[in-house]
Amino acid sequence: MSAAIHFNHVSFSYSSAVPIIEDATFDLGPGWTGLVGANGVGKSTLLHLIAGSLQSSTGPIAVEPVGLPTVICEQRVDDLTDDIEELSWDWGRDAVRMRASLGLDPEHIGRWPTLSPGERKRWQIGAALTGKPDVLLLDEPTNHLDGEARDLLASALIDFRGCGVIVSHDRALLNELTIRTMRVHGGHVDLWNGPYDVARAEWTARVTEQAALYEKKKSDQKKLGRRLDEQHRTTAQKDAERKRIRRNAPRKDHDARGTVAKVTHNRGQKTGATTVATITNLLQATTEELDATHIEKVRGGTISFDFEPANKEFLVRRSGTVTAGAQALFHVDLAVRRLDRIRIAGPNGAGKTSLLTQLVSEPAIPPGKILHLAQETTADRARQLLEDVRGLPTEDRGRVMSLVALLGADPGAILASEQPSPGEARKVALALGLGTPKWLLALDEPTNHLDLPSIERLEGALAEYAGALLLITHDDHLADSTTTTTWYVGEGGIA
Repeated sequence: MSAAIHFNHVSFSYSSAVPIIEDATFDLGPGWTGLVGANGVGKSTLLHLIAGSLQSSTGPIAVEPVGLPTVICEQRVDDLTDDIEELSWDWGRDAVRMRASLGLDPEHIGRWPTLSPGERKRWQIGAALTGKPDVLLLDEPTNHLDGEARDLLASALIDFRGCGVIVSHDRALLNELTIRTMRVHGGHVDLWNGPYDVARAEWTARVTEQAALYEKKKSDQKKLGRRLDEQHRTTAQKDAERKRIRRNAPRKDHDARGTVAKVTHNRGQKTGATTVATITNLLQATTEELDATHIEKVRGGTISFDFEPANKEFLVRRSGTVTAGAQALFHVDLAVRRLDRIRIAGPNGAGKTSLLTQLVSEPAIPPGKILHLAQETTADRARQLLEDVRGLPTEDRGRVMSLVALLGADPGAILASEQPSPGEARKVALALGLGTPKWLLALDEPTNHLDLPSIERLEGALAEYAGALLLITHDDHLADSTTTTTWYVGEGGIA
């Protein structure tokens, strides 16, 4: 019997004030389902509900057949887990084949803390696949991966025959791998047949149609409101006119003051009242339809990095050996000038992060003039960022959270949370650095964990930024639009 996942009117919230998932109903069978949505909307929460590590507030969740192995691969790759260690020393056929397919070297496990996040991610997913789970849940598996590693991963995932759910902002991977798409927005979970591009076209068309219908109903509401006002004025004028005629008519004018006038007056009042009631009922029905219409709100806006011209030509100088822990990697003799825009490229594990970290550890400029965004934010660091924001003066906190909102996140939900998602933490870190002028931006995989709209906003901000930029990224489109020079890090050093 094939694996399947069933949600039946499932809701979940971490507190009564912040609902995350509301009334979700869907069925998933074999094959890959792409799970998409903005940062913080509940994608990781949904994976944990499927895995059973979170319990729904209402509604049953079933994974069938009962007892099937379910494995979840988290976004973070901090820990060397037992299953990863087992994969490193297992010389069975499946383990050897998996290590070969993902380019994994068992000797590297001994220096786990100095492995790049991309290398750790491959070990994490390799261990999950080797266990042959029937249900596999992946949270941002291509974060940190270079192009070659991503291709190896895609090949391994295509061979998976169980029921898989993958959270990703990698459009190419979603289109290549998935057969259906699940979208989380505003607490709602919608399931679409087809990969990301097909599903996105359909929900965009629906959103456009709903928005047009909403605007039409708003226009109808205004027209009915004007008609009602006009009818009230017309009725009032006719009543006043009838009263005036009756007051001014001669006493012997029986048509004006007698039965005929009274009948005419009553008929006019009844007709006016009927018209008012009809318009009022139409207006009430239209208002109720408007209140019941769900219009999707798009968060975010244009962001920019504050800049002021540096007062010196050289911002960074570095001559010496780049190390990863106690291991010497390569020798460098480098400088960064105030207008340099440099991409640091190379495969996972080559030493890109080590190079960037050491370049900015002893800058020739005040530390406040550098924004250094690390490649990965640990859970502890994410909580600390949140505490830093909460501890700011009211005006400064408002400014930072307004920048978070421009990046497409919900400031209120973040401030109310106990643990920001990796994407939310990334946006908070960017917002904390955006508010003061910088001479140098040193960004290590800045698009990791970010949703697609945020990536596009960040790309636009970096393209407009006039200062120096050091950028590590595997996103060729981002690099092409924001940098002019490439340092390639390989086994022999910098090329």
